[in-house]
Amino acid sequence: MFMVPHSKYILAVGIAVGLIGCGGSSPPKKTESVESKPPADSKPTTKPEAVIPVAKPAGIPRIEADSAAAAVMKTLTALQVGNMAEAYDFLPPAYQSDVDGLVHEFAERMDPEIWSRLIGTARKSVEVLKTKKDLILALDLFRDRPEAEPYRKSWDSSVQLLETFANSDLGELPRLKQLSVKSLLPGKSGSSLPQDAICLALGANLSRQFVGVTVTPIRSEGAEQVVAIRGPRDDKPTEFTYVQHDGRWLPKSLVEQWADGIKADRDWLEKLPDRIKVIKPQLMDALTRTDEILDQLLAASNREQFEQAAGPAILSLATAWPNLQLLSRQFLVGQNEWPRVTITINRELTESELSKLVTAVLKPLREAGSDYTLLANDGRTVCRMMHVGDVESLQKSLATHFNIPADDVAIDRESSTIKVELAN
Repeated sequence: MFMVPHSKYILAVGIAVGLIGCGGSSPPKKTESVESKPPADSKPTTKPEAVIPVAKPAGIPRIEADSAAAAVMKTLTALQVGNMAEAYDFLPPAYQSDVDGLVHEFAERMDPEIWSRLIGTARKSVEVLKTKKDLILALDLFRDRPEAEPYRKSWDSSVQLLETFANSDLGELPRLKQLSVKSLLPGKSGSSLPQDAICLALGANLSRQFVGVTVTPIRSEGAEQVVAIRGPRDDKPTEFTYVQHDGRWLPKSLVEQWADGIKADRDWLEKLPDRIKVIKPQLMDALTRTDEILDQLLAASNREQFEQAAGPAILSLATAWPNLQLLSRQFLVGQNEWPRVTITINRELTESELSKLVTAVLKPLREAGSDYTLLANDGRTVCRMMHVGDVESLQKSLATHFNIPADDVAIDRESSTIKVELAN
């Protein structure tokens, strides 16, 4: 929720995926067009190669060592062997300093109480996910459902990732104020975050992701060099223009946009304290309720107790999700508006009744710009709606749909709630 919206450090390693080179401080030289390909059987090692290991048929000239294409190959090779710290060096020192500065400024301006509570809740969530794994996966939400199989397979690795981040230097603002982003990345420098955690965060196995990528120098145009990059599944290569900046070959577009992007991030961070004030009461209340639910789940000693605690927890999460999304938007723009309505129905609707409600009442509102989350559980049905322009019309639509007197659909404006009383 509290990540800087434009920050380059969030995407820094991702940009290196075939687009960014590092090293090479000599002026660009004209190179002949040649395709270079990392070995298909490349495997991760603990020590990256010092030179680019590229096999070429006899008579094919090598890529010039100080060219943009060689810089791209160096970055790809570092990623293949898991040396993400070296790959991150595609950014020149001044750019890395800009990235570190954004992190330090975030830590300086972030509300310590909120950050501490967020990290504490994250750690408690990890404890629940680790110690109650079997009970969670036995819930109806997961049991015997094919769509839940991916969650089962990635459960342990995902929990490990969350635990790693929650217990890293990212969890302590004083440490963040001194943090070097490069120090977090696996490589020669050591890292507080393991490579597999980084890979999970990026959604890719880095040791295999870049095998089969081809890099071809196309032409030199004065101080610029054009490089074609093609992935193993690409129909055709994509050309990128590189320029040298502070001793690094970088995409021309990155150099042109860097200063404006960093300035936008700093402008956003300058407003961070005021934006936090807007949402702090609601966020602290949400964290308190979340911690109470997590405590109940941790206290459950058997399946029956766990399910009794999990039912209301799932209902609370489903109904609170739109508010959490709204909190995020309010945090980004600094506005405190709550265009929401909660519809509570005094009994669980059947599948048929839910379908009819969606078709007759909710779907038309969604088409008009509203959004909703609907859940029938624990003896009642709750629908949380966002961006409702006319509450009175919604009240009438519900009365008409359920064929009940208007008095049985009551509006509580203070709590933005519409209560529907149906016969059991």
